[in-house]
Amino acid sequence: MTMICERCYAPIGDGESLVRLAHIDHAHADGSITWVYAYVHLTACVTPRPAPHERPNTGTWDSARGIGGYRS
Repeated sequence: MTMICERCYAPIGDGESLVRLAHIDHAHADGSITWVYAYVHLTACVTPRPAPHERPNTGTWDSARGIGGYRS
Protein backbone atom coordinates (compact mmCIF):
# COMPACT_ATOMS: atom_id res chain seq x y z
CA MET A 1 0.00 0.00 0.00
CA THR A 2 1.33 3.43 -0.91
CA MET A 3 1.02 5.93 1.93
CA ILE A 4 0.79 9.61 0.98
CA CYS A 5 1.66 12.37 3.47
CA GLU A 6 -1.33 14.65 4.15
CA ARG A 7 0.94 17.72 4.50
CA CYS A 8 3.23 17.53 1.48
CA TYR A 9 1.45 14.83 -0.62
CA ALA A 10 4.74 12.97 -1.09
CA PRO A 11 4.87 9.19 -0.73
CA ILE A 12 6.08 7.87 2.61
CA GLY A 13 8.82 5.27 2.19
CA ASP A 14 9.02 1.91 3.98
CA GLY A 15 11.71 2.98 6.47
CA GLU A 16 10.43 6.51 7.20
CA SER A 17 8.93 7.55 10.52
CA LEU A 18 5.26 8.46 10.31
CA VAL A 19 2.17 9.25 12.33
CA ARG A 20 -1.06 7.44 11.49
CA LEU A 21 -4.22 9.47 12.12
CA ALA A 22 -7.58 7.71 12.43
CA HIS A 23 -10.83 9.42 11.48
CA ILE A 24 -14.31 7.99 11.87
CA ASP A 25 -15.84 7.46 8.43
CA HIS A 26 -19.23 6.36 9.70
CA ALA A 27 -20.88 4.42 12.50
CA HIS A 28 -23.03 1.39 11.74
CA ALA A 29 -26.35 0.47 13.33
CA ASP A 30 -24.73 -2.42 15.25
CA GLY A 31 -22.33 0.03 16.95
CA SER A 32 -19.25 -0.80 14.93
CA ILE A 33 -17.21 1.98 13.35
CA THR A 34 -15.55 2.25 9.94
CA TRP A 35 -12.22 4.07 10.19
CA VAL A 36 -10.33 6.07 7.57
CA TYR A 37 -6.58 6.44 8.06
CA ALA A 38 -4.34 9.35 7.09
CA TYR A 39 -0.55 9.47 7.31
CA VAL A 40 1.91 12.30 8.04
CA HIS A 41 5.72 12.38 8.06
CA LEU A 42 7.03 12.48 11.62
CA THR A 43 9.96 14.69 10.61
CA ALA A 44 9.70 17.92 8.60
CA CYS A 45 8.40 17.37 5.10
CA VAL A 46 10.75 18.03 2.22
CA THR A 47 9.93 20.96 -0.03
CA PRO A 48 8.04 19.65 -3.04
CA ARG A 49 9.68 19.88 -6.44
CA PRO A 50 7.82 21.94 -9.04
CA ALA A 51 6.10 20.04 -11.81
CA PRO A 52 8.09 19.77 -15.07
CA HIS A 53 5.59 22.01 -16.89
CA GLU A 54 5.83 24.86 -14.30
CA ARG A 55 8.29 27.70 -14.81
CA PRO A 56 10.65 28.48 -11.93
CA ASN A 57 9.92 31.49 -9.72
CA THR A 58 12.40 34.16 -10.84
CA GLY A 59 11.26 36.82 -8.38
CA THR A 60 9.42 40.08 -8.94
CA TRP A 61 9.36 41.87 -12.26
CA ASP A 62 12.13 44.40 -12.86
CA SER A 63 10.66 47.20 -15.01
CA ALA A 64 14.15 48.20 -16.19
CA ARG A 65 14.27 45.02 -18.28
CA GLY A 66 11.53 46.22 -20.60
CA ILE A 67 9.39 43.97 -22.75
CA GLY A 68 10.54 42.33 -25.95
CA GLY A 69 13.82 42.95 -27.74
CA TYR A 70 15.92 46.10 -27.84
CA ARG A 71 14.54 49.51 -26.92
CA SER A 72 15.50 52.58 -28.93
